[in-house]
Amino acid sequence: MGKVKQYKYSALVRLNPPSDVRAEPELPVAGSRVVVRARHHDTRISKIFSALVSNAQDRTMRANRSIQLTLTVLGDDACDYLEAGDSFTLWRGHDIGQGVISRRLSWWADAP
Repeated sequence: MGKVKQYKYSALVRLNPPSDVRAEPELPVAGSRVVVRARHHDTRISKIFSALVSNAQDRTMRANRSIQLTLTVLGDDACDYLEAGDSFTLWRGHDIGQGVISRRLSWWADAP
């Protein structure tokens, strides 16, 4: 199997309120794994990518408040779906938030 590219982005993310009033937001800690759903720039077809969300500022993630996060996305063609200004959805069994890519920080190929 070949190398898989990883793309690191800075993104502004807003979590949805939890479905249970007493529940905590879906991403209470930094370093949470999520699925990112985004649309292709040309075809507008949706695709999902495995991602890691990290909070460099160690700020509490609260529902209905935007926060700047770092997304590390796995996928050779992620750049066809995610670039500055593109919107995406965070998913963990259901939609948990939305975001907009601020900028691409880096990309690299992972070891096989």
